[in-house]
Amino acid sequence: MSAADKAPKSVFRQGAAAEWTAERIGRLSQQDIKQLRANAERLNEPDLVTLCSDVLKTVRKKQRAK
Repeated sequence: MSAADKAPKSVFRQGAAAEWTAERIGRLSQQDIKQLRANAERLNEPDLVTLCSDVLKTVRKKQRAK
């Protein structure tokens, strides 16, 4: 058995952050977006963190306009 076979496999799918789009994130509640951003930070997914932050800014602007 090689070292690669003995290495623990990640519970998380690799590259799953790439599946998130601004449109998809925008359909989430503000609390869910914050949780997604926290998870992305923990999993070292900086692109997703940035995307969540950008969507949150847009959501907040829409709420203020009402």
